[in-house]
Amino acid sequence: MRAVPESDAYLMAGAVFTALNLLNMLLWAAGLYLPVWAWAAVLLLCLWPALRHQKLNGLIAVGLMVVFVTIPLLHPVTGWDARSIWLFHAKRIYLDGTLYAQLDNYAPYTHNEYPVLVPAIAASLARTMGYWNEIVPRASVAIALAPPLFFAAYLFRSLAGYCAWVSLMLLVCWGELLSGYMDSLVAIHFGLALVAVAEIYRRSADREAPAPTGPAVVLAASLLHLLFLKNEGSVLAGLLSLAVAPAFVRRPKLAWCVVLPWLVFALVWKLPVSHAAITSDLLRNGSLLERGIKRMQSFSEFGLILHFFRILSQEYFAMLAVALVIVAAGWRRLWFAIPSVLVVMGYAAVLFTVFLTTYFELKWHLETAADRVLIAFDLGAATMLLYLVMLGIGQLPGAWRLTTDSGA
Repeated sequence: MRAVPESDAYLMAGAVFTALNLLNMLLWAAGLYLPVWAWAAVLLLCLWPALRHQKLNGLIAVGLMVVFVTIPLLHPVTGWDARSIWLFHAKRIYLDGTLYAQLDNYAPYTHNEYPVLVPAIAASLARTMGYWNEIVPRASVAIALAPPLFFAAYLFRSLAGYCAWVSLMLLVCWGELLSGYMDSLVAIHFGLALVAVAEIYRRSADREAPAPTGPAVVLAASLLHLLFLKNEGSVLAGLLSLAVAPAFVRRPKLAWCVVLPWLVFALVWKLPVSHAAITSDLLRNGSLLERGIKRMQSFSEFGLILHFFRILSQEYFAMLAVALVIVAAGWRRLWFAIPSVLVVMGYAAVLFTVFLTTYFELKWHLETAADRVLIAFDLGAATMLLYLVMLGIGQLPGAWRLTTDSGA
């Protein structure tokens, strides 16, 4: 993966779409909203240079956005969580005219502590349209996909690399990508953040080289989205923040890419939720440690978790194993990928611990949640393997290397 200008158009597009997503939440916090035409205008601005300079990655990103926005408009939402949590929160924002409508803790089974980045976009869609229905606000998930689609075009420079990543994303996430759930969005931002962390280490190795501002922007935007998408995103953001922290010893000025997203999240969402005394249901009914020890002593329950992990993600555990072998074999040259690979492993351990300590009936919890929360692990493992493969291809003789997309 060759060096690219930090003023890259794909990087700028992803940053602008991230700014729009954040601005929309801030406006709703003040009782205002961002009309959907703002996102549409930026998308059109991205289309013009992509057509003019034949930037194929950019054309693919814009095309995917159009397709992804269209598909949810064909039918209403049907999933329980999608309709009764995410769209319900959006409807409350729309009707009450504030980002914090759910903090009165009405209908606590809807998880009122959940962040509201996508519900806020859905509320803006409805406000732009002039009324609420169960179809148009569904496109909010597709709109929220804009930043990672362009950031991926920045990180995976070649047409083949970008198409490979898009194919992996669709393979892993398609089952619920546009269904109104947040898990695929979390997985997508997680995968790109892993690459950004590796690139920060790789480009920081040379003290004389410019600061890796581009990957830092991608990481900051990914952390911001992870924090404001779903509670699981905070866990992933925490792991990523810990993984990249040692890089700041050489580049202390880059610490903003971690500090800023957490600060914004704390001020805009976490402090209001804490003030409203709303907590997660995973902390209910007794000691987490006590439940964990009890299940560790039960081979059937311990084995049940492993069974679900195997049948749902065995091929992605295999991909992670291959990535580990590659990094171990070439650790002198690929040391910078070690923190990202460890984060993927750490997330698998966190998921295992969550199911081990859940107060829900274990089999029911696994059947209703395991497939969704493992999506982030799946795409994270697949993305890191692709990243390592693309690095290897970049070391081939010039005639064998993949070129960047046309016009880049």
